[in-house]
Order: sequence, then C-alpha cells, then structure tokens
Amino acid sequence: MGRPPEFRILTNESGARVEITIEGELDLATVPRLHAEFARVGAIDGLELVVVDLRRLAFIDSTGLEAILRFESSERADGVELAVVRGPRAVDRLFSVMQLDRRLRIVDDPAEL
Repeated sequence: MGRPPEFRILTNESGARVEITIEGELDLATVPRLHAEFARVGAIDGLELVVVDLRRLAFIDSTGLEAILRFESSERADGVELAVVRGPRAVDRLFSVMQLDRRLRIVDDPAEL
C-alpha cells in the first residue's frame, strides 16, 4: 500500500473570489491547517465567493466536514457565498450520505460559478 498523498492547501485569490484547493487527506491531523487558512481567507475585505475544491482530496473525515460546514455558516452570516467542487467518489459519498447537498452549493466544476 502506497503512502497517502501529501496534504496541501492551494489558495488563489482573484478580487472578490477565492478558490481553495485541498489535496491529500483532510482529517484530525490536518484540519488545523484548514482552519487557519479559512480564518485568513475569512478576513479578506470585499470577499463575495469562496470556492472549496475537493477534486484532489483523497479522504475526508468528520472533522474535515465540520470545518467546511462551520466556515460556510460563518461566511454566510457575513454575506459571503461558499461553493464546494465535488470530490472523488469516496469523498462525494460522505457528502451524499450526510445530505450536505441540501445545505451546501455543490458543483462539478468551478467554471460553473
């Protein structure tokens, strides 16, 4: 069995839009790094849309889901929209089981936004 992919967060800021791509495994060990990036991004003036791209995510656990949901809730309260780009089957299955498509805007491609 191979090593899991390295965890990385890639952020691209473009005016009032920020895209955050998460790579590797988002779990209890890595979620603090995502919290820190969410805090940094949430402080950007004039922010209107945050896109969280999960296409390169190999695994997500409940702490990762909770981080995304808390960020979405806090940003919505500030008038910022959050959209999630659907991840691979294993990641997407967790979102489906938790019926998060009822709460989050989930798209297949960031170009849809």
